[in-house]
Amino acid sequence: MTTPTPGTFHQPKSNVCRDPLFPKPVRLSAFTLVELLGVITIIGILAGLTLGAAGAVRRHGATSQAKAEIAALQAACERFFADNNAYPNNTSVNPSSSFSPTAYTSAGQTLFAALFGANQYGLPPSSKRYFEPKPSMVSSTNTANPYFVDPWGYAYGYNSDGTYAPLIWSTAGQTTGGANTNKWITSWPMK
Repeated sequence: MTTPTPGTFHQPKSNVCRDPLFPKPVRLSAFTLVELLGVITIIGILAGLTLGAAGAVRRHGATSQAKAEIAALQAACERFFADNNAYPNNTSVNPSSSFSPTAYTSAGQTLFAALFGANQYGLPPSSKRYFEPKPSMVSSTNTANPYFVDPWGYAYGYNSDGTYAPLIWSTAGQTTGGANTNKWITSWPMK
């Protein structure tokens, strides 16, 4: 019994490609599954590092913005003092005993009305305007009694008896006190 010989249409499989125009054989190549998984893993690691760095940059930007806004509010309070011989008066919040930024709204409303010259963002001033905030710095642009908010969306803290320079601070997104107060951004030097 003889084995049948394959016809010319049955070519043995090979990874060599023969082109009739080029007599030299060309080897076909492709990426293996392991190589593809390795590249995907490296891309994933690089993406994770990039996104982590972007979060740190965003936090640093919010901190810088809060520092600039506190300095601007402090300067506006000084202009208010120059005209009125007193700072906007509100001692309802003490930074050493009140750590929740939700407790700062009434003091913030006093500060807003004094520096903005109106008790609503869209109204014309009823007295001299000492500070023109960006809309993102105001708690609400269409309701009465707004207050200044930090980049994290919480009210700025404000404390002044009208005589001494005011204390203005942001909790930097922290909602509890204690050890977290060292992350606050303040108008006075922190220890």
